[in-house]
Amino acid sequence: MGGANGEVTGLSGESSARGRKLNATSYVVLGMLSAGPATSYDLKQRVGYTIGHFWAFAHSQLYDEPSRLAEDGLVVSAVEDGGRRRRTYSITEAGREALREWLVAPTPEETEVRDLGLLKLFFAAHGNPRTLRGLARDRYESHKARGDNYVVQYGQVAGVADPWQLKSLELGIRFERCVEEFWADFLAELDAGPTEQAPPAG
Repeated sequence: MGGANGEVTGLSGESSARGRKLNATSYVVLGMLSAGPATSYDLKQRVGYTIGHFWAFAHSQLYDEPSRLAEDGLVVSAVEDGGRRRRTYSITEAGREALREWLVAPTPEETEVRDLGLLKLFFAAHGNPRTLRGLARDRYESHKARGDNYVVQYGQVAGVADPWQLKSLELGIRFERCVEEFWADFLAELDAGPTEQAPPAG
């Protein structure tokens, strides 16, 4: 199987697909290629516009992982005969099956939160309390801006994205609005002056 031009690699067969444990980046590549063939640069662009908003990883992996998937038989690659000799990757049926298996597998993992503002807030007692308002303001403005951006994106892609991609974006909006509200409330507490700390309701 291959394109009209250039060499084709990654035809080792489905059996080799189970020789290496796939990771999250593997499934990112397979998922992105399910939308159509792409070069590594194309994959970087697609990720940047979509899941890059909630799934961070080194973009260099998008240049290394496709070739590994080709060795596994989950992807095929075709190289242009001339010009820049770009390498374009396409998903195989074995790759689609691997993606389907991953999608139906249980997902018990806890959500990871890596928030620098939250980390600074946790250790704030060891710093200058007067800087707390600046931290709260910065985090409020950051989350508000990101939430606003997601709302704009939602309007732009509502007619072309599939329902589950829209639901992913909806969760992003809800998350940003929730954290935005937290920092807004904290700013109000700081403006009201020191009070006895009470446990959150719930």
